[in-house]
Amino acid sequence: MTLARLSLLLAVAALLGCNHDPLAPPPGPAMAPGTHLRSPWDTTAVNITQRPYDCPHMARISPDILVTNGTAAQKNVSDAVKQAVYAESDVALHDLASYTVAAADNFQHTGSQAAARCVVTLLAGAAADHSMAGYMGDGDAVKEQNQALRAVAIAYLKIRPSGLASPDEHALISAWMDDIAHSEQQRMQHGPCGQKFCDLHGHTGLSVAMAAGAVGVATGDEALFRWSIAQYRAAVSAIDPNGTLHYDTHGAYALKFMVVSAGDLVQIAEFGETNGLPMYAFANGRIHLLVHTVSRGLIDSGTISGAAGVEQKMSKTVEPWQISWAAVYNRRFPDAVLSGLLQQIGPRGADMWGGEPWGA
Repeated sequence: MTLARLSLLLAVAALLGCNHDPLAPPPGPAMAPGTHLRSPWDTTAVNITQRPYDCPHMARISPDILVTNGTAAQKNVSDAVKQAVYAESDVALHDLASYTVAAADNFQHTGSQAAARCVVTLLAGAAADHSMAGYMGDGDAVKEQNQALRAVAIAYLKIRPSGLASPDEHALISAWMDDIAHSEQQRMQHGPCGQKFCDLHGHTGLSVAMAAGAVGVATGDEALFRWSIAQYRAAVSAIDPNGTLHYDTHGAYALKFMVVSAGDLVQIAEFGETNGLPMYAFANGRIHLLVHTVSRGLIDSGTISGAAGVEQKMSKTVEPWQISWAAVYNRRFPDAVLSGLLQQIGPRGADMWGGEPWGA
């Protein structure tokens, strides 16, 4: 091989290396090993303070999330025993999400070292117990697992820039979250998918994709992050001109389903944008159609009722989980209706979206 030809091949290889991967992280400040993917909370430094924080005691969470009224539950077990199972599964899972989100938000507001360490301690304890990483009793248990994973992954992202997790703690927490996220991904990819209903491509799958995105960024798992981005692109491409998603538009809870999907997609979009990907512009900005439809649907569900063929069941008042996810979107794309809805709920976040949005 001539020297000139070798030089040409090396030049081509260099070009391919620079341009081949559209998901390569953009240039920016150096990150710790395994954390090259950035989150919105990496963009603004929090000054560490010695403000005290009372970290609550966390009961042990079982690896298995069991139910007491499912088809597999024993009918002759006493109420006291059922309550004990419920407490170590469902109640403890809610507590883990609530406690870690509250501590992470406190750190974001006050810089409290104690609050950040509280998040690390709670998550390291759950990781050591392999909490919620085992058998899921039924669909409700799967939903609880996913909501908790979304909450704790974002809580961890909020305190990660503090550097207050030791390398061993980071490795333990990362391996645990990664394990659960991959398990959820596999469950979705092998779930039922038909003409009218599909686990993978409806709100359930998008919630798993959102968790995968958060975990992927938190742990440096680029495969999870890429899968989350791919699910976003598939879903946004499927938004129709009316701003609805086919696999969510069925039954009396179509509005609820699409609210969840919109929140998931906006969260994934923020992760992608932070890593240099043009998420909101993808597919000619179809994500905006969905956000517009669901936000108006919270005021008057008639359009979605018509699309679903049945009147929608919805709460009498707008609740934080229904709209708190839109705070970041509304800062990028100001909308009078979103602003009004956000003012109605006040500055409250929702645990399922990881608490207060970044920049709150």
